Amino acid sequence: MAGSDKVSDRFSASDSDVTFRSCDRVLFRVHRKNLEVVSEGFAPPDGTGTSPHEIVSLTESGGTLELLFQFIYPQKYPDLKDVEFKQLAALAEAAEKYQVYSAMAVCNCRMGEAYEEHPHEVMMYAMRHGYADLMDKSERIALDVSQTVAFECFPPQVYIAWVSQAGIENKFGTD
Repeated sequence: MAGSDKVSDRFSASDSDVTFRSCDRVLFRVHRKNLEVVSEGFAPPDGTGTSPHEIVSLTESGGTLELLFQFIYPQKYPDLKDVEFKQLAALAEAAEKYQVYSAMAVCNCRMGEAYEEHPHEVMMYAMRHGYADLMDKSERIALDVSQTVAFECFPPQVYIAWVSQAGIENKFGTD
């Protein structure tokens, strides 16, 4: 039996015109105009849209959407310094997926601060989203690991590239 939906306390505007449901069944009632202004990923094509009563299901958790939607309103953004890395990484991916630019910038800064503690995750994030400087910083730490750790952490294509690079460095030395 499916569970019942819970409405977010923060995002429950009675005059909202779009409702999102998280994967853990939290409803977020927000304003389409805000989404259109700050995001490309949430804006429907001109002449299309959802009815105010339709619920759009998303793959992200309620915690992730609770943070993400705070970036669509003109208010002070959430302080992400005390957010656990796993939640930060989920928020960073959602910000990139839905192109919420203010959240993308804040998350990129926070991921940059976390690269020493989470080099593999930060390197993969940077690679997926084209943050070359962050990828360079994190790869120096991430790639200096055993083959077992690399095999467990990297997707197959990255592991193959890592093994190839490690072989070249062993043969010719690093600069």
